[in-house]
Amino acid sequence: KTYTDDFDKQLDQPVATLQGELDSRQDLLRSAESSMGDLIAEALRAASGADIAIVNGGGIRGNRLYPAGSVLTRKDIQRELPFDNSLAVVELSGADILAALENGVSRFADKAGRFPQIAGLAFLFDPGKPAGKRVVSANVAGALLDPKKIYKVATNDYMAGGGDGYDMMVKAKKLVGAGQGRLLTQLVVDYLSTKDKIAQQIDGRIRRVD
Repeated sequence: KTYTDDFDKQLDQPVATLQGELDSRQDLLRSAESSMGDLIAEALRAASGADIAIVNGGGIRGNRLYPAGSVLTRKDIQRELPFDNSLAVVELSGADILAALENGVSRFADKAGRFPQIAGLAFLFDPGKPAGKRVVSANVAGALLDPKKIYKVATNDYMAGGGDGYDMMVKAKKLVGAGQGRLLTQLVVDYLSTKDKIAQQIDGRIRRVD
């Protein structure tokens, strides 16, 4: 009882206060840009120093809307990231990143968990086109994605191992491999702790052709 009481106390510790609402609803995470998806991807990118970050929307599971003024706790972050995934960092060519984005939007109509949440990257896609040909444009740091350039990509160990159809990551050079990176929950808690107050808003990094 002493142990569990102490554990519960740790989980209830406040991490950050929200200045704006934060959205982790499942339908949004699997079909469009989400403020919670943005925040988690930004945390991965900041922790790794990567050029970009890509995480699968299906790995974020809180399925709730946190109103402005909410105080996030460690328990909230654990609820959002329940799978104990860890950080992985790989090197991908621009062509492989494009393939990753195509995979991410390939099952858009099904609202599959592979839909990407991103940081350091922006793309436009057309769900009306055939799978594999849906990404209209992609930019990294304001410049067009270069198919031949090698980029440092932060992700989770599940995707780095080919999960959710991200096969292009299996053959990639691993800068931080499975079991080597920090748990995403702790990484996000640390990121939020440095911010104190959070005002993460969607900024158009994922856009859809209607």
